[in-house]
Amino acid sequence: MSATAPFPITDGNFMMEKEPIVRIGLVLVEDAKTTIELVAPVAGFTADFGGATLELPAGKAVRAEVSGGAVRLVGPASGEGSVLRIIPPASYRPSQPNDGLLLRGVIAGRGFHWQKLIDASYTDVIELSVQGGKLIVVNEIPIETYLVGVITGEMSGDCPVEFLKAQAVAARAWLLGQPTAPHPGQPFLWCNDDCCQRYQGTGGWSPAALEAIDQCRGQVLITREGHYCDARYSKSTGGISEDAESVWGHPISGLESMIDAPKASPAEKFFPVTDANIDEYLNGAWLEDTQCFASPNVVPESTICRYLGRVDEAGEYFRWDLSFTHAELCASLAKRGGIADIGAILDLRTGTRGRSGRLEQLFVDYLSTTGEKKTATLAREYNIRAGISMRFLFSSCFTLRLDHDANGHVATAHLRGGGWGHGAGLCQIGALGRAIKGQDCETILLAYYAGTTLERIYD
Repeated sequence: MSATAPFPITDGNFMMEKEPIVRIGLVLVEDAKTTIELVAPVAGFTADFGGATLELPAGKAVRAEVSGGAVRLVGPASGEGSVLRIIPPASYRPSQPNDGLLLRGVIAGRGFHWQKLIDASYTDVIELSVQGGKLIVVNEIPIETYLVGVITGEMSGDCPVEFLKAQAVAARAWLLGQPTAPHPGQPFLWCNDDCCQRYQGTGGWSPAALEAIDQCRGQVLITREGHYCDARYSKSTGGISEDAESVWGHPISGLESMIDAPKASPAEKFFPVTDANIDEYLNGAWLEDTQCFASPNVVPESTICRYLGRVDEAGEYFRWDLSFTHAELCASLAKRGGIADIGAILDLRTGTRGRSGRLEQLFVDYLSTTGEKKTATLAREYNIRAGISMRFLFSSCFTLRLDHDANGHVATAHLRGGGWGHGAGLCQIGALGRAIKGQDCETILLAYYAGTTLERIYD
């Protein structure tokens, strides 16, 4: 997988002469790291400080740390410079899980309920610099090699090849199709986490993943308008996907709400999901034998861990139940929901919903810390999920049952919900279910991205 082309995002003229190189942020300013350990797997990895070079010792940890506005290496190899680029030997050909330069303590799942530190290995060039006294680490890498890490970070390399191909095409198109850079002013365009795409290096590489990337090399989704499709995706629709406009406030070509089930499915009677039918949609008898592609009847929960990404947690992705105490709600709404003066919660009221049943508004009636009655509105599914739970709520498709105490305050909020994530575009567990049922890559993609076509933009 070689690449020499620079990386322009082209719009309306989407053909490329060569595979592009991308720059992915691995450690960001907000991670607040001032040091990180690096381990070269073999001899020949060099550290370039802008002309001055030294070789990293194989298999021995070297610490990179902030030194004023520079990066300093400390350990068996030592040096300092404003920018440090670690370059593998030309003969190095990574092909196995965990090949590449090891970085210890990289954050995965920033701000989500699964946030943790992981050790991860990366191929190609690793660049370190300093901004505001904090480390920035960037992986400069050919897009196809990067995508092997994406499809095995988002899900497992043990997934069927047709699913992995569909995930790769969506990830490639999404990266190219974004209308604006998600991290402006940074020395990279995309980061390694869920706000962009989950990328954890070579840790999950598998023969199936490598085969999938080779088979779909250079393929993207093109919209009716002739642009790259901004092909966003999430873990589980819960049975019905969401419109992009409901999630982000504006339409995205190809991302339209759809029923993620075989034709003539009982799920069709719930389209769209409304306050009148959501209780049955989330908890009805029809769920016992539903063939919605993301349901446990198609992808059993007993086997789902085999297919999930390494930082995902086992759980009920299709339907779930959660409860929050008054103290938990107040803490989350104050810290993450923007209601700094919340003293006691009087009521939680659901507002408008998108066609998948995901809430677009949640109203919080509360007493302020000075005893004043107020109402705050959480708008957009992301803000609802962030505001309700310190660990970030699975999705905004839920119903509420509230218990009140003698003072009229909400004592406990019980949530019955469906799906994981924003629900627009490809459903990862649903696409997995489709592949298990025998659908090929193109069939899967065109089901989730209406009106798009599959095109190869470079060889």
